[in-house]
Amino acid sequence: MAAVLITGANLGIGIGLVRTYLASGWQVIATCRNPDSATDLQNLKNGAGDDLSIIALDVDDQDGIDRAVKDLDGVPVDVLINNAGIVEQEGYGSGAYEGIDDPDLRKYDYPQWEAILRTNVLGPARISGSFVENLKIGENPRIVMMTSGLASIANTWQAGRYAYRTSKAALNMLMRSSGEWFESLGITAVAVSPGWTRTDMGGPNASNSIEEAASGVVKVIDGLTKEDAGKFLNFDGTTLPW
Repeated sequence: MAAVLITGANLGIGIGLVRTYLASGWQVIATCRNPDSATDLQNLKNGAGDDLSIIALDVDDQDGIDRAVKDLDGVPVDVLINNAGIVEQEGYGSGAYEGIDDPDLRKYDYPQWEAILRTNVLGPARISGSFVENLKIGENPRIVMMTSGLASIANTWQAGRYAYRTSKAALNMLMRSSGEWFESLGITAVAVSPGWTRTDMGGPNASNSIEEAASGVVKVIDGLTKEDAGKFLNFDGTTLPW
């Protein structure tokens, strides 16, 4: 049975991906910071049984990541989805496109910016490197960086969301620059945007439901070939501009 490891699997698109993969007959390794309080995941576990494993994992904590790697020693991973991420909240609304961002760099919350970069860029780097041995023994192993259309430099001429935008653009560069190394190990790395989705992060006015975003992302992943390595893809399968 093919196995997928998903970070940030307790909320939003993360749990949508868990549901979609379980429905498709995959073995799902769902990770989150606090499994005991992940009510939706625990409810899924009651029905999924051994098909769903829930593991404590904070992408900012290398010691915790090392413990998870030890727990999964020798377990093949066919798909790793770096889904865990954070966005500016206070002062910027709940949705990435609400248009109420304050563009004044003099007022920006720089400690928050640093935290977003740590989670959204260094986190996926830590996770991808740490689980590379699991991927190497998977069939057709793939790494997916969950990015955003807001990472597109070509499509951006709008002030605000500096922390989130720069973190996701950096995540794209991480995928591109590490992609050659992963390719040498037989692993295909891509960046996939789930589109603007109605989650706590995306806000209530977003265009996509969680189910639409998750099913689209999974369809894109299922269709990946080695020739797709290094691409920046949308959940509908189209290629996004850098």
